[in-house]
Amino acid sequence: MLDHFYSIISMTSNDEKAPKKRSIQGCKATLVAAKCAPPDALRAGFPDLKRLGTYFGIYLGVGTVIFYALKNDIRGHKTIDFIDSLYLCVVTMTTVGYGDLVPHSYNAQLVCIFFITVGMCLFGIAVKIAAKYLVVKQQMVMVNALRMSRKMGPVEALKEIESVKIDYNKLKISLIAMAGHYVIGIFVLLTVEGMDFTDAIYCAFTTMTTTGFGDETFQEPFGRMFAVFWISTGTSCVGQLFLYIAEIYTDIETKKLAKQVISNNIIAKTDLEAADDIKDGKVYGAADMILYKLKEKGKIKQDDISVAMKDLNDVIKDVDVDDVTPPKSAQEK
Repeated sequence: MLDHFYSIISMTSNDEKAPKKRSIQGCKATLVAAKCAPPDALRAGFPDLKRLGTYFGIYLGVGTVIFYALKNDIRGHKTIDFIDSLYLCVVTMTTVGYGDLVPHSYNAQLVCIFFITVGMCLFGIAVKIAAKYLVVKQQMVMVNALRMSRKMGPVEALKEIESVKIDYNKLKISLIAMAGHYVIGIFVLLTVEGMDFTDAIYCAFTTMTTTGFGDETFQEPFGRMFAVFWISTGTSCVGQLFLYIAEIYTDIETKKLAKQVISNNIIAKTDLEAADDIKDGKVYGAADMILYKLKEKGKIKQDDISVAMKDLNDVIKDVDVDDVTPPKSAQEK
């Protein structure tokens, strides 16, 4: 949706000889595609996702080292110290919290409290980035819709907005990725952990939704190594799914708002033009427009308009404009 608006604006604002309309395929196929990116003024304030990824990497590495140092203060089913530390770190960071490995000393519990707090702050930053992305996208759509209205006219701009289709492809791909991710997890639970089919489905579902009851967990060393990757990517898939749902809803609402803004401009322009139209006996001038505007705002009723229009019609019938001779000026006299 955003690219579609950029393709039109790039042609109307930067190339006077080019046609007023241009499809998104044309924008992507030419050098004009470079102009389809958001302006630098808005991109400058957008958070750096790479930096956030670096923070999460450092957070995961430091957490693993700390839990490895406190391995004697962790109780539960253990396999290999380093794998258990990394596994506990990921399970805690993603809020799955199986409970198969837990801190049992005072120092370990304090470390876990600090670790969880920092992790929640990082996820808060991730949510902020997602919200900023949606807000910036909505702003750019509105800005370019108004530019289209100014360059092409409100009627043409409204037609272009109407022709824009909401993209559901990312949502579909996300659902397919989640389904594939879910099947892979079930397969590993069946083959490596030796669970029953029902238990494997149950464990995979409670893990991906970060419920993590803890009655069914990863117990084998390879299973826990797989869980480190599988849980991390699974929670990311869930987060992306929610983001795409929010993005689609934002696109739909932004399209409605853009249409409403442009339509209001069209209505205002039509009313002003109709104020001077006396054809078909429907509109007799600015007075008629004022009456209908008063009715639209609920200030007067239709009966009042009918009486006023009847009186105005009688006046128009009695007066022949062509027979009226304008008075002479002082110089003509």
